[in-house]
Amino acid sequence: MSLTKVLYQQPLFKDGVLFKFKDTGVEIRYRDQGCSINFPPEDQQETAQLLRLLQLGGMSSEQLAQACPGIREQIPELLAEFHRRGMLTENQREVESPGVTGRQFYRELSRFLGRLKRRFPPSPFLEKMAEGTLSRNQLIGYALESYHVTHLCPRLLAPSLGNYESPRTQKLLQEFFVCELHHDRLIENSLKSVGIEGEQLKQMQPLPMTFALCATLGVFASRHPLSFKAALMLFEEDDKKFHELFKEHCQAEDLPSEFYKPILLHASINDEGGHEQITEVLLAEVSYVSPEEQLTVKKNMGILMESMVLRTHEILDYYGNPNNIIPRCFTGS
Repeated sequence: MSLTKVLYQQPLFKDGVLFKFKDTGVEIRYRDQGCSINFPPEDQQETAQLLRLLQLGGMSSEQLAQACPGIREQIPELLAEFHRRGMLTENQREVESPGVTGRQFYRELSRFLGRLKRRFPPSPFLEKMAEGTLSRNQLIGYALESYHVTHLCPRLLAPSLGNYESPRTQKLLQEFFVCELHHDRLIENSLKSVGIEGEQLKQMQPLPMTFALCATLGVFASRHPLSFKAALMLFEEDDKKFHELFKEHCQAEDLPSEFYKPILLHASINDEGGHEQITEVLLAEVSYVSPEEQLTVKKNMGILMESMVLRTHEILDYYGNPNNIIPRCFTGS
């Protein structure tokens, strides 16, 4: 029997454990120490799954092996190494937690997401702006990828209107849908100020992770209303520090005010409309959330948050390469 099976019924990464994937491996750090794990390409997906599950907690070693069958033989050794480096703790949550009201679940979900955010490295976009190393094209790239989200948003939200739950919930979703209409026009104005408009916008293609985020929100809206309501918290949160630095860096790169003002206006519209509270308001209308649903939503939010981090890296990598076409327009010829 593995020592970690004795020490941990449900192993969980401690707060502060960070990992960064590379082409052939992953770097894992905790405080002032770390380790690297190399793996063949075919094991990358399941290794990422294992690390994500250890972030969430709530699974035994046997369950982890079932979730990651391709690397099940390596899991005991990996857990032992994580334990040796002081990265693991026991998950304190009861395996069979009781169901809760939507209001209670919102509070727990907020705490969960707060803990999860602390396990991710600081935003590389924010760090580059603070350092003054963000390029003009990377700033424009941020606006281009934001355009895709705002342009697709009404179509992504629309399926949620078909999941009728109560008159109050229906009214809240309809109002939110109406508020999100035409926000893409603000970003269009921003892009127009740097020479991107008309036919280019029609032919633009999002980066893979931008598309993945949009598709995920659309699937939640259609298939899992609870995850959809929770996801809006991540999509609608406003980071004032980010937007302050964004404006400063645009000015430093001699981008016109017509470029950054519409982006800042879009952020302020969401703030004034109380969009950050939309998850809290919607979940307040849910009378009961089962233990299974709680776990499903938390897993979905963990994957969504990881996707958002990957999207940021993708924006920086693609638009930071002067050899890449900007905007990403493909005519099929």
